[in-house]
Amino acid sequence: MKYNLNSTWIIVLASIVAVTGATIVEASVEDDKELAAAAAYEATNPTAPTVWAAEPPVHDGTPSGVVFFTDFEGSDGGGVGTLDWEWGTFAWSGAVCGYTPAPPVAPYSGTDMWGTVLNDCYNNLGNNSATCNNADPTDDSILTFAVDLTGLSEAWLYWWEWPDINLYFDWAEIRVNGNVVWQSCTGDYVVPTAWVQQEVDISAYAGAPAAISFHFLASTVVERGGWWIDDLMVTDAQVPVELQSFNIE
Repeated sequence: MKYNLNSTWIIVLASIVAVTGATIVEASVEDDKELAAAAAYEATNPTAPTVWAAEPPVHDGTPSGVVFFTDFEGSDGGGVGTLDWEWGTFAWSGAVCGYTPAPPVAPYSGTDMWGTVLNDCYNNLGNNSATCNNADPTDDSILTFAVDLTGLSEAWLYWWEWPDINLYFDWAEIRVNGNVVWQSCTGDYVVPTAWVQQEVDISAYAGAPAAISFHFLASTVVERGGWWIDDLMVTDAQVPVELQSFNIE
């Protein structure tokens, strides 16, 4: 992989340490609601494909002030994953799962990325808490990166994701140093059709080392394809929209 960088652009890669565990909870009334919602969706979307080929356009250029970047090609990027999180080469081998999955046709870039589970449906771990209220984050599937923000007064987190998640029963959040900075936990399930780039202001943690953790929570029923992460980046300023994607030669 080669990135076109001028003299004002830098890429500094970092590594990470984080370990957590998990517990399993019993099924509840929420499980019945989830099964009913999934069945209703499948009934109104009987021809939903299992693999989507759509990929977003990629623009020329690369942002300045990059302090951390990894595309996960040939390396896990320093990430440490627990439970369902897996890194490697994407080659979908899942079948029907709980209901029809909608995995990507390929990573956002290259062949390698992180996913829950990388090449199959995620597991019904029963570690989901009340929607948007993660009572015990230690039992989540967690993917953590250590990023040194020392000397910065501002910091922004960017990543590309493909979220085939059975909202709102299964959901996701991102924490920095244990504090929630982003959540995807409301609404209903929608089939993903393209990679989406997300942006989060993490300036509150600038000036010191930071642990950035991707948390995934699943119920005991109705698993979908999973949550895939690619091209993770931290910058020292907000990146203009036209520079948020850049070509890989």
